[in-house]
Amino acid sequence: MLLPGTEEQGVTHSQCLELLASVEDTIDFFVSGLTYLIHAQSQKAQPDLQLIAQWQAMDSEAFDLQYSLLDASVETYQQVLETYRQRSRELRLVVDRYMAA
Repeated sequence: MLLPGTEEQGVTHSQCLELLASVEDTIDFFVSGLTYLIHAQSQKAQPDLQLIAQWQAMDSEAFDLQYSLLDASVETYQQVLETYRQRSRELRLVVDRYMAA
């Protein structure tokens, strides 16, 4: 099954499957970073509850996004991939700081 818009974009079945897998992997990577950060912050003597709430909201957003993509077009998947790759890179910098501390 191809995503809506694949024919117009000239996206093959294999490319479509790659896109689906890439989006899933990217969101999973993002969520795993958030999970680590939430846990690390909550283990501090004085956890920053506002920061934890912010990360939990981001986690919830990513979770909801995964289910909203079920009927999305290829363009939407491409936009999500681009957005979450960038967000994952930014989050990785925070994870690296926490791991170094």
